[in-house]
Amino acid sequence: MTIIKILFGLFGLSIVVVVHEAGHLIAARLSGIKVEAFSIGWGKVLFSRVWKGTEYRLSLFPLGGYCKMQGEQAMIQAWESKAKTIETSEGDMYGALWWKRIFVSISGPLMNLLFASLIFFFISIIGYNIYYYPSRIVLASEYTDRSDYPADRSGLMSGDRIIRIDGSQIDRFDELQNAILMHPDEEMQFTIERNGQTQQLVVKPELNKETGAGSLGIFPWIEPSIKTLEPDSDFMSLGLLQGDRITAMNGKKVHHALDINRILSSEELQSISFIRDGFEKFLSVDEADSSIENPGIQFEYLTMRTNPGQVVRSIINSFQETWSTVYNSLKGLTMLFKGIDLQSAVSGPLRITYMTGDLAFSGFSQGIGEGLLSFFRFIALINVALFIMNLLPIPVLDGGQILFFMIEGLTQKKPNPTVLYRYQMIGTVMVFALIIFATMNDILFFSRN
Repeated sequence: MTIIKILFGLFGLSIVVVVHEAGHLIAARLSGIKVEAFSIGWGKVLFSRVWKGTEYRLSLFPLGGYCKMQGEQAMIQAWESKAKTIETSEGDMYGALWWKRIFVSISGPLMNLLFASLIFFFISIIGYNIYYYPSRIVLASEYTDRSDYPADRSGLMSGDRIIRIDGSQIDRFDELQNAILMHPDEEMQFTIERNGQTQQLVVKPELNKETGAGSLGIFPWIEPSIKTLEPDSDFMSLGLLQGDRITAMNGKKVHHALDINRILSSEELQSISFIRDGFEKFLSVDEADSSIENPGIQFEYLTMRTNPGQVVRSIINSFQETWSTVYNSLKGLTMLFKGIDLQSAVSGPLRITYMTGDLAFSGFSQGIGEGLLSFFRFIALINVALFIMNLLPIPVLDGGQILFFMIEGLTQKKPNPTVLYRYQMIGTVMVFALIIFATMNDILFFSRN
């Protein structure tokens, strides 16, 4: 199963890279720069066809692809021959006007952004299911050794329902998480419902240095009603059924799912009280069955279906979703300079590949449609991330190229091959160092998990 997830993830990442390279291809052709080859995948060419002067290839290793433009090697050849300028011919990349090269460089990231918007558009126009828990909370301090989480300091209590944050309505726990995610160390106005009464509280999330996100120290309040049981569930073998609501274990009252986890982690199971079809039932557990290794329970959650959108409304939704993702990603980058644990917060290609496949398979457990939704939503997020990362002014990346071409345009001087080569080498070292660091993080992540 893990291999299938990885293959699925590789397929997803390949889509992102091919879309990026297609942006360069289209812009180059529009700018009069000859594209010698456009390949899906790397390595040995399995199939190729020439169309309008460009060789389109399908290569052996289906991880991304590349767009090879005429004259890309001219800079290295000029540096090796110690020439003071880069010799070019018609159709060469370095022979094009500086603003055309900027257009070609920026088109790859822009294509990623456009593709993300298209995904959000189709998701909006089709509609989708949302699976969620309500915005009722449980304090993490009641289940950990720590007692000074931001939720505790602000006066929140288990059982509180968060109904508004800074004036915005909150109905779901994921909306609550998203609201605090990008606001560490910022005061926020919470409106809560407690015992039928509303109250106002000022809450200040803290920075989680492992994730770089805002954190309160809360869990969702999950009702202890059984939605599904796995076929090999220990609870199924004890006689529990779908729809049963657990009310007590070992004589201890169960308010929510975390109570069940706490009891099972600290003692052997001796008895279960539950409600079935409106009647209270009691089950005594034999000593031979008292060790629960695989609960195999999915507790009750809520489901809502978004209404399929009209074209205009879906276009607006797609731009709003894209802008929100870009804004949150940029703000997330700033967290890197606030003392977070980079080993935990920075993911490399291995982990991203696995996460892509894992999210898709988690969605497929709800059906083919939900699996495709999860897959493409994550692909949209990766497209936005690639858009931002490639525009950073780092040599070798598109942003570094754009910066160099802009300097050429402002000074009206052709680039010196030696300066350009050294500039590119600095970028290559930086990017490879980042890849090695992120890959080592991935290896540590998989070894721990």
